[in-house]
Amino acid sequence: MTRGRFWRSAGAIWWRNFLSWRKFWRSSILLNFGEPLTNLLALGMGLGAYVTMGVPFLQFIAPGLLAVTSMNAVTFDSGFEGYDRLNANGVYQSMMTSPLTVPEIVAGEYLWEATRSLLYGAVFFIVVLAFGLVHSAWAALLPVPLMLFGVVFAAPALYVAARAKTHEQLFYYFSLVITPMFMFSGVFFPVNHLPWYIVDIIYALPLYHGVSLARELMTGQISIVCLWNFLWILGYAAVLAYLPVKALERRLTA
Repeated sequence: MTRGRFWRSAGAIWWRNFLSWRKFWRSSILLNFGEPLTNLLALGMGLGAYVTMGVPFLQFIAPGLLAVTSMNAVTFDSGFEGYDRLNANGVYQSMMTSPLTVPEIVAGEYLWEATRSLLYGAVFFIVVLAFGLVHSAWAALLPVPLMLFGVVFAAPALYVAARAKTHEQLFYYFSLVITPMFMFSGVFFPVNHLPWYIVDIIYALPLYHGVSLARELMTGQISIVCLWNFLWILGYAAVLAYLPVKALERRLTA
């Protein structure tokens, strides 16, 4: 298999997903955009009026919600759509009747989820920009980590989709992994005041580094920590990328 053929095949998967998404893009953007916008307004302006910290609460949570927007858009699509393509409509099985291989299919899904992450993150970024919550030109670098989120959060969600026996089992991952990560990754409060044994766990979460990096780029607080957060995200993408391949191969070649 040549690299050219591999990426052409992955691009074909991307194109198939784009054509499918194009039919319901309005509702898709609304659903993935509504919750973080509600959190930004209700918590940032409502609760923020009662919160005293070094920066306005709205300013503090905006970068975190940007990262969460990308995480949710990628996770729910890879989880639910991946499960349906494998179990409900037989899309993956149909792909396997062509010359496509499982690694090519997975790579195509990653390309698509990187696109979704960038798209939904960019839409939310326009909103926070309109609110005057972006204070640095370094924010122009945000597309890079946003695209990496496409792999970081798609890989485990696609793995869970490949292992799930029923649709309801997907909610274990969303409730026991995604929701706690959302609550404890520094989106709404600094984590360094928590007990050290909890902080050590939080420091290992990919969303924590995504939130920290987004906050640094949007506020211009650039330091060696910024590079460290980026390397964590890059490392997660590299380590997790192959995770769903074997699980999908077992399901599609059994």
